[in-house]
Amino acid sequence: MSQSGQSAPRSGSGIIGRIARSQGLLLPWTIAFLFAVVVTSFAPIDARWGWISPTAGVCVIVALVVQIIIGRADGFILRTATAALGSVLIVGIVSLVGALFTAVAAGLSLFPDVIG
Repeated sequence: MSQSGQSAPRSGSGIIGRIARSQGLLLPWTIAFLFAVVVTSFAPIDARWGWISPTAGVCVIVALVVQIIIGRADGFILRTATAALGSVLIVGIVSLVGALFTAVAAGLSLFPDVIG
């Protein structure tokens, strides 16, 4: 018997059931990581920061859509905020690491005699 005020999550062995069991956090965080790695790897260096903010925006929208697909009312705002903030943080961390690698690579090419 279900308690009043709480709705049972959609359960099942399909994709939606698996997403619901993870509270809808792993999918947006994984997508954020993959998008950030793709942008950091393939965007031109001078246009990279212009691609980071749309990537974070898409990840926030994905987090919201995943929470809507799960279809649970209890804790919706907390789960959505956690998924969105985690996605933005992951994009920021990956872009920071990419920027550090770029800076180190640029520094090494400016001073090639220091290494060899």
